[in-house]
Amino acid sequence: YQRRVHGDSSLIRQSAITMLLGCLLLLAALAAAAPAPVTPAQCNTQICRLFRIMDRDGSGFIESPELIQYLDAINSRMGSDHVDGIADLMKALDQDGNPGLSLQDFFIAFPRISGSLAEGTSPDMVHLSFNNEWTPNVVVMWVTGDATATTTVKYGTSAVSLDQRMFGDTHTYHAGGWKGIIHEATFPPLQPKTKYYYQVGDEFGGWSAVFAFTTPPPAGTIGKDPQVFGIFGDMGTAIPLGYKVCEQMEADNKNTPFDALLHVGDIAYASVAMTDTASPIKDSGDGEVELIWDLWEKQVEPLAANIPYITGVGNHERFYNFSAYFNRFRNPAPWGGDPAHLDEAVFWFGLDYGLAHFTFMSTEHPYNPGSAQYAWLEQELAAVNRTRTPWLVLTGHRPMYSSDVSEKDSHWPGAAFQMTIEPLMIKYKIDMYVCGHMHMYERVNPVINGTVKETGNIYRSPGAPVHVVQGTSGVFEDMKFVEPQPAWSAVRTGKLGYGRMHVHNTTHLFYEFMYMQTNRAEDSFWIVK
Repeated sequence: YQRRVHGDSSLIRQSAITMLLGCLLLLAALAAAAPAPVTPAQCNTQICRLFRIMDRDGSGFIESPELIQYLDAINSRMGSDHVDGIADLMKALDQDGNPGLSLQDFFIAFPRISGSLAEGTSPDMVHLSFNNEWTPNVVVMWVTGDATATTTVKYGTSAVSLDQRMFGDTHTYHAGGWKGIIHEATFPPLQPKTKYYYQVGDEFGGWSAVFAFTTPPPAGTIGKDPQVFGIFGDMGTAIPLGYKVCEQMEADNKNTPFDALLHVGDIAYASVAMTDTASPIKDSGDGEVELIWDLWEKQVEPLAANIPYITGVGNHERFYNFSAYFNRFRNPAPWGGDPAHLDEAVFWFGLDYGLAHFTFMSTEHPYNPGSAQYAWLEQELAAVNRTRTPWLVLTGHRPMYSSDVSEKDSHWPGAAFQMTIEPLMIKYKIDMYVCGHMHMYERVNPVINGTVKETGNIYRSPGAPVHVVQGTSGVFEDMKFVEPQPAWSAVRTGKLGYGRMHVHNTTHLFYEFMYMQTNRAEDSFWIVK
């Protein structure tokens, strides 16, 4: 600087002081123009209310003990002894370096769900499903805060020409104090294996973004590409890491598009026996926080608005007589029911998709011989056309075989589930059973009553189903495994991610567990007929 000024020292000092004052004035102006950070008490969006639920002492920061208390409340079974896992989670979410997690950390880590959801008449939480078993019709649902004049869907085969319209109906529910309007509309029969674009809303209330989905192929056909299904259970939302597994699936969908997503129970983990005050609520069976359902639906919208998202039932959906589950989703008949008449509700259904048939049973409701579900299950399995859909996959929430310690007696040869349902699986030649509940991945070799029929990574006409425990899509715990590892347990890990099933043709099916941290297959296997 002195070499450039070529003046006396007083001029140099004066110039330096002037520059410093200018910088300070600029910094002051920028600080004054920047909005002050929002505090939890000033914010009433769903993410802020979730933050207050977790910030038990109202300090404005979530500390490790508070995070453990929250995880215990959603039954993640982490426990205070799992210090490393808690520390890793805190470190992953901490964006500003302050001790504990701040609301700003939440805003940065979870940008999609940080704003107000379902306000006014703007469409939000858009998602697709199917409502017919043998020839699936696509149904779309969304939420608005207030009622709109119509429930309208504009659609077509071009994103710039949504030249067809259809109309639907609305309903609501009030369990847990939830307020909002749920819209539902079913597309008419569409051309198979065709990409459709659509937009939901109302002329006066506003429209959603334009989404797109591809219709299923005719049952018994596949087209030129393998059919790809994402399969997972036990997700949750911002805390623990369901949000991150969703991001993983969104990225993967760009390279390997999913035909459908199958969620095998324990969906949003809204079952938090706590409120946004400092006083926990004892879990009397209705300890559910409905705003967590809103956050979860917004979290999965980039997936579920573009890919049919099928939802089986788990134990964490039971609150308020399954009100959120029955009102927020739609599945093929005979599924459905009125929470006010729960004894008449049906939690099971089947679905044809290309070369595969998926049968969703409920492990949360009676399945013993003589029960309504057992009678339906045997009739359902017998009705599957194995010429048209040679691959038969059974899903439920709880495992039949799993080498976890915590619920070993329920997931072991000789337990009631295995003794009751496995004979049907063998009789009707089920190829796979996929479940969740245990927050782990475990591949179980083809097995009958604990006796292994085949091992390895390629199962050739094994004569018994392969079991996959895929409770890995967000909620985690400190898993403890039975030692020594049973012969029927091929692979087991507590890592997070999701399952991806590729139906290549009538004789080859490939399955892989996609690990979230590396986004590579942690385990994979083939079934060859």
